[in-house]
Amino acid sequence: MIVPVRSEVCEGVRQFFELEGNIEVARPSRCLRPKEECGSLEPLRRNGTYPRQVIYWGMLFVLAILRFRCRKCGSTVSRPPSWLVPYKRLSAEMIATGVEAYAAAETSYRKVADALSEPEFVEQKEDIRQTKLYAELSSKKAIKPAVTKDNGSRPSHSTVFRWVGYICKRVESIVQQLQKEFVRRQKDLRRLPPEWSVENPNSVKAQTDTKAQALNRLSFTGLAGRVLVSASEKPWWKLRAYFLMKAEYCKDLLTDARVRCQLHTL
Repeated sequence: MIVPVRSEVCEGVRQFFELEGNIEVARPSRCLRPKEECGSLEPLRRNGTYPRQVIYWGMLFVLAILRFRCRKCGSTVSRPPSWLVPYKRLSAEMIATGVEAYAAAETSYRKVADALSEPEFVEQKEDIRQTKLYAELSSKKAIKPAVTKDNGSRPSHSTVFRWVGYICKRVESIVQQLQKEFVRRQKDLRRLPPEWSVENPNSVKAQTDTKAQALNRLSFTGLAGRVLVSASEKPWWKLRAYFLMKAEYCKDLLTDARVRCQLHTL
């Protein structure tokens, strides 16, 4: 089972480097499996770590993820930082930035990929190259450029294409959940433009009407996310964090992997 560390502990990669990798990872106070399957009320014991590659603005490093194990049933719980997406090397911030770029302006998958794979494009407040941990990893050659075997950039344009396609296939259910959150948070839906009036600048390039409509919905979702989480920038990044921790139906918007988001049971 995957239970992310709360974003309040470590919001993103830059903060992780500023903290020199020393973030508090609480162990579960009891087994998280249903009572009929285990029901142990004993705290889980630490069960080592496993390595996880992370790609961030064209740089690659390895992170150790803590794992905990139930003494009674043997089930394990992994506790990665919330800015990691299960089974993906690109950080959630990179994926969300790529989706937002394709939803907000006329561009191409290749241009988005090139921007995400070049450290020179990173904003200063997100740049990890001025931190002490980066200097230490660099001196040990533990951080290096993220390139493919044929020296291509990472992410590739096909990777960005898959990100956008993944969200497009699920955009209707995301919109429905957003509407519920507007009601829960007593946000005024009238602040949003009519759904039919929002067009994605790249939808004219779609090969099917279904994909074009999904891209339009993608752009509308970004606008709705800005209003819901009061974000003038990085709406998809902040919307994902909101759904992980605060939504009525908590989920990771960027993956289908089984993620336990309600952390009050720890």
